[in-house]
Amino acid sequence: MLFDVYGPNALYQWLGLALVLVALILLNEFARRTKAGGMIMFFGVSGLMTVYCIAIAIGAASGAEWALNNPTHTDMNSWFHYAKV
Repeated sequence: MLFDVYGPNALYQWLGLALVLVALILLNEFARRTKAGGMIMFFGVSGLMTVYCIAIAIGAASGAEWALNNPTHTDMNSWFHYAKV
C-alpha cells in the first residue's frame, strides 16, 4: 500500500505529514516573498544537495559502509534520479 498509516504509529505519521506540509508551505513563502529567500532556496539548497550526492557517490566508490547502505545509493543510483532531484 502506498500510504500505510494504520496501527500504533498512525498518529505520528499523520503528524509528520502535516509538519512537512506546513514546513514546505513556509519555505515556499520565504523563497517567494524575499530576494534573499529565493537565492538561498535556489542556490543554497541545490548546492547542498549537490555536495551531498557527490559525497555519497565518492563514499560508495571507495567502498565506505555508510555510503553503500545509504538509501540515496541503494534506491536512487542512476542519472535520472540525480537529475530529478
